[in-house]
Amino acid sequence: MSEREERALIAEGLELRAEGETGKLTLRGYAAVFNSLSEQLPGNNGTFREVIRPGAFRDSLAQGADVRFLLNHEGLPLARTTSGTLRLKEDSRGLVIDADLDPSDPDVQRIVPKIRRGDLSQMSFGFITRRDNWRQESGGQVRDLLAVDLLDVSAVTYPAYRATEVALRSLARAQAAQQAPSLDALYDRLTVSESRAAVSTRPTAGMAAAAREGLRLHEAGRSGDGLKPETVRRAGIISRREALTPDHVIEMSAWFARHATDRQAGWDKSGEETPGYVAWQLWGGDAARDWSTAKAKALKSN
Repeated sequence: MSEREERALIAEGLELRAEGETGKLTLRGYAAVFNSLSEQLPGNNGTFREVIRPGAFRDSLAQGADVRFLLNHEGLPLARTTSGTLRLKEDSRGLVIDADLDPSDPDVQRIVPKIRRGDLSQMSFGFITRRDNWRQESGGQVRDLLAVDLLDVSAVTYPAYRATEVALRSLARAQAAQQAPSLDALYDRLTVSESRAAVSTRPTAGMAAAAREGLRLHEAGRSGDGLKPETVRRAGIISRREALTPDHVIEMSAWFARHATDRQAGWDKSGEETPGYVAWQLWGGDAARDWSTAKAKALKSN
């Protein structure tokens, strides 16, 4: 396994302190909690739950992993282990983060009030799985994370479960070890998979820019009351130009087809940032409409 994954949670014990006359800010809390069963994580073929086991980060930290503290998994680091401004350790409860933040840093100034008010309360960590274990419980499949390479920890506006497709491939390998498919079934699956894999589903720069505008307007309260949380989560994925699943691309194409009349009716001509406009941008804007139409056609033909 060598693909990046991310997990998010409500940060436990997160506190921000100003120390001494220097005004140095220190952020402390848990970026991950051990032995806690996650909520259902979405995937193409259903859902699964996950547990981070004690020791999952031990080897990575012992080997001096170069870990950065980021905002939404992007941008310049706010702290870093190699500079000594970010300290990470495992205790009996989970992965402890202790970050020294520079109060003169504009990026730090952006997030400090939001953390203090509790508006920014979710943490996420990026990792590569080295060892995991799948098991079946009464509620469905459960994945134990046993050993990971830690890449970054991040304060996040919206949780992004980019890792679920990677995790599901791990589940497929575990299931295959228990029951090998027939050669004909394997060939059919491989043929469809290869055909779809040839169709890139990575959003364009234009889609990412539109999604970022939509997220900005949403945070400013311009999206109205009917917006689905899934739309906002997907906008985060688009804004980071992470590959979408084929099903998401087809759904996107259908959404634009359903709402084309609304766009033509005039909300885009009024010059106002209406909820309809915000939703259109969250889905990737005009660039995504044209892109998803072409991609969905290609995916359906495979």
